[in-house]
Amino acid sequence: MRIKGQEQIAALFGVAPKTITEWQVFGFPVAFQGGPGVPSEYESPACIAWMVGREVSKIRSETPKDRLSRLQGDKLEQEMLRDAGKLIPASEIEPMWEGAVIAAREYLLGEPPRIASLSIGMEKPALEELLRTTFEAYLVKLSNWRAAMQEDDIEPDEASDEDGYHGDDA
Repeated sequence: MRIKGQEQIAALFGVAPKTITEWQVFGFPVAFQGGPGVPSEYESPACIAWMVGREVSKIRSETPKDRLSRLQGDKLEQEMLRDAGKLIPASEIEPMWEGAVIAAREYLLGEPPRIASLSIGMEKPALEELLRTTFEAYLVKLSNWRAAMQEDDIEPDEASDEDGYHGDDA
């Protein structure tokens, strides 16, 4: 329902017309902006929805005490996740990731001589398969960076099996 004039819309909300002017600064909806001698017009459903939204936002707004409680809860949750091994600080991951990327890079850089010697006289499909398996091995090495870093933490005697194998030779 369209309402004409600030006095009428003010009466609907039980406030002074001056309050409607103040609310307009904060987004109170005006269907038609009047001028001197021409009253503004308001759609009552839109105005009521604005008022409800405004009141709800007052209730939902976070007080400093609420913020402090939320931040303390977030910190506690992070500590619990860290203790459970589900959250690892970037400062611990970055050196491991960097080492894994360097190891994978060195692996890939060492492959051209091997591929060159293996590819002599190969047909195109066989060469493509050799390159595909080489790249897949590289990606596996890169994706297993955490396991590779954990193996680096193991003493040489711990990493060997009964056949004398010491870790990943790939």
